[in-house]
Amino acid sequence: MKKPMFPEPERPYKSFFEEDLYKEEEAKLGRPKKERTEEYVEKEEEKPRRIQVERRTIHKMITEPGLEPLRRVSPKVIGNLFDRVEFLKQRMIETKNALEHRKTLHNELIREVDVDIEDKQKILAKLSDVDDIRDFKLDISTLRMEKRRENLQFWRDVLELTTELRELMEEYQMESKIASLFKDLKPGV
Repeated sequence: MKKPMFPEPERPYKSFFEEDLYKEEEAKLGRPKKERTEEYVEKEEEKPRRIQVERRTIHKMITEPGLEPLRRVSPKVIGNLFDRVEFLKQRMIETKNALEHRKTLHNELIREVDVDIEDKQKILAKLSDVDDIRDFKLDISTLRMEKRRENLQFWRDVLELTTELRELMEEYQMESKIASLFKDLKPGV
């Protein structure tokens, strides 16, 4: 093997040209190449990392089971005719109160949902992040869905309560007419 033109201690750097000459000479002599473990170490191929970005969601879509109508529980009164008339009168008053309470509850719920929608729309106008905009639009859509569901449930409940009230009024009129016929037989009079 030839000595390099310039000795190593004097020159701290090597040129690429000299290294190439050395490789060419080795190839001409037919010597097997020695692997340089110091300069070249084969590294295992790194698998690309998967970065998972956690998405923020403010509110997830509400999934509720189907709407159920009110369950009417109207117990039968066992007693005399005059007790039935008094019971029907009390039931009519209770049903009217329930109807008024349901109307009040409905108005409060709708008002709250409308306020929430307005607040979210005001905030939405100021947002610039795509994920936040999508989340807020989803929230607004969910609130509107809740409002529609409440309107539908309110209509069903009011229909059920007015039907019950109508039936009670008819029974009350019929029972009171019968009771007026037997007014003389009323115990304790």
